[in-house]
Amino acid sequence: MDSTRFCCAVDLGATNVRCAIMDENGGIFGYQREEIANISSGAAVLAKIMDMIESAVEDSGEEIVSVGISTAGPVDLKSGSVVNSPNMKANEIFLTSPVSSAFGVPVFMLTDCKAGVYGEYRFGGKSYADTLVYLTMSTGIGAGVLSKGEILQGVDGNACEVGHFTVDTVYNMPCGCGRTGHWEAYSSGSGMPGFFAEWLKRRGADLGSEPLSSGQILFAARNGDAVCSEFIADVSKINSRGLDAVVCAYNPDVIVLDGPLAREYADLLIGNFGGYIRMPEVCVTELEGNAPLLGAGAYAFEKMKDGK
Repeated sequence: MDSTRFCCAVDLGATNVRCAIMDENGGIFGYQREEIANISSGAAVLAKIMDMIESAVEDSGEEIVSVGISTAGPVDLKSGSVVNSPNMKANEIFLTSPVSSAFGVPVFMLTDCKAGVYGEYRFGGKSYADTLVYLTMSTGIGAGVLSKGEILQGVDGNACEVGHFTVDTVYNMPCGCGRTGHWEAYSSGSGMPGFFAEWLKRRGADLGSEPLSSGQILFAARNGDAVCSEFIADVSKINSRGLDAVVCAYNPDVIVLDGPLAREYADLLIGNFGGYIRMPEVCVTELEGNAPLLGAGAYAFEKMKDGK
């Protein structure tokens, strides 16, 4: 008799939702991916996720025992919702109760970077780490921390929001959360273009008619553009401040970098940092952006095992 169990893993980001049926070994079946960047209603996001889960189950032909949800934060684990995310248009998205009621299985939720750190620990070859930090540089900047096998959650599930560490008081760039000077406002995919425009303005440079995206800025720097290279050198200094804070806050032995910016341009974005306490091993993920999805599924299986 086949004893393989399956769950549905969901990864809800600011731009896309990914959904897949997953076995306990990290095998992926019935994979779905949909864009949600222009959806401003929490109910519409929930409906999209419900449709994707149903479609993934049908495509895989497997029965699921649980759902694991990785989501951009902040979250309220007590209500099972995403609340006032600075990178999402929907103000509140209720997830765990509606999904559980619809599919008749338990649903377990955690923020994307916590799912990411668990995915790296379970499937990314980092199970040897005593204290593991997963740091993503994507639409936003975030981190997950796993220490001695336990995920650091915080009271509401929002520990390790490193993108909102203050890294600058000169440019005072506005962050999506409403504050200024936060790491995410300078080095994330959403923040870097605004920082570049302000950086150029203060140098009296021509802003041009079309603002460059983060990818275009980094691509130009990679290919030797003098202005973009100088700017990215300053971004690297900002990142060093953020990473210094991460090392001092969590004292990790391993930091895994993920997100499109880090996977493609880590050599440009990550400069020298540290020196106060022991430097960790720093590496780029080998899971090709799938750590949060895999971690969400693995977390759901682990919670089922714990009987929670």
